[in-house]
Amino acid sequence: MPLLFVLHDFEEMIMVPIWKQRHSQRIRQMKRPFFGAVTSGQAFSVGVLEELLILIVVSLLSYKLHSPILCLAFMVAYTLHFLMHFRMCLAYQGYVPGIISATLELPIMIWLILTYWQQSQCTISEFAIYFVFAFMVMMLNLRIMHELMPHIQARMTTYTKTSSL
Repeated sequence: MPLLFVLHDFEEMIMVPIWKQRHSQRIRQMKRPFFGAVTSGQAFSVGVLEELLILIVVSLLSYKLHSPILCLAFMVAYTLHFLMHFRMCLAYQGYVPGIISATLELPIMIWLILTYWQQSQCTISEFAIYFVFAFMVMMLNLRIMHELMPHIQARMTTYTKTSSL
């Protein structure tokens, strides 16, 4: 899962700044601009790195505890986030960064989810508890990172303009 996350977010890291610059007028007119206020690929990458670290910890915990249900819950939450990309594409009526990798990864994620579901041998209620936890972690993290990334971008901009550390 961390590898698929990286591939998906590479598309976003590369394309979000370019896409935002190219469509800046249309994005400014939106009530809630896609991908938040960040325009820097570097600042966006900090958020991606932080999310990747969470997924690595989840994967390691799942492995160490011999419990695929934790990883399964995060896989489902990650896959559901693809729906956001599809919704954004439909609302925007055009390409939105992340849609290509989301489309390519969707069948892989469905296969992984089915495989992990069989391995976990969990009940629906057990899965629901883990899923609610995973979903809350991802949503809270996304909210925090979208608030922090503009500050990270401002710090990076300041750093580039100063001569000392």
